[in-house]
Amino acid sequence: MTVPNMVAPIGANANLTHTEAQFSVGDRAQGKDGSIWIYVQANGAIAAGDVVLLDEDWQADGIDLTNSASAFGQSCGVAAAAFADNEYGFVQVYGVCDAITCGSSCAANATVNSTATAGQPDDDATAGSEDIDGLILTTAETSGNTAPGLLNYPTVGATNS
Repeated sequence: MTVPNMVAPIGANANLTHTEAQFSVGDRAQGKDGSIWIYVQANGAIAAGDVVLLDEDWQADGIDLTNSASAFGQSCGVAAAAFADNEYGFVQVYGVCDAITCGSSCAANATVNSTATAGQPDDDATAGSEDIDGLILTTAETSGNTAPGLLNYPTVGATNS
C-alpha cells in the first residue's frame, strides 16, 4: 500500500507498527495528500488492507459479522500495515486508499458490508450483515481480494435483512 508522508504528529509513519505505544491511542495524523489516520492498538492480528472496527478505547479489530452486529455508528478504518495482536499503529479513516481488502468480485461504487471473514467486506448484502457507510471501492476487485477506494470516515450502518 502506498502511504503518503505524514504531516503531523512528528515521526508518524503509517507503514510501521510498534510493540510499545509511540503516540497516544486516538491521536490523529494527516497525510500530505489530505488523508486522515488514527493511532490505534490491535485487538487481534490484522493484515495490511483489512477493514477494522474501532471501539471507544481505539482498539482495532477486523470487522466481521460478530463484532459489527452491535456496533451501529462505530468508526471503521483501513490498516496500512499488518499488526500483530496488541501492536500499535495507524489506520486510515479519510481519503484515497489504494488497497482495501474486499470480497472476490466486489463491485465498484456499491455498498459494502461485513462478512464472516474478518477484515474483508463484500457487496453481497447477506442477511444479518451490517453496511459500512463511508467506504466505497472506486474500482472493482479483479484479483488478490483488494481494490482501491475512498474513505469518508466510515461507520457501521444498518443491518441487512
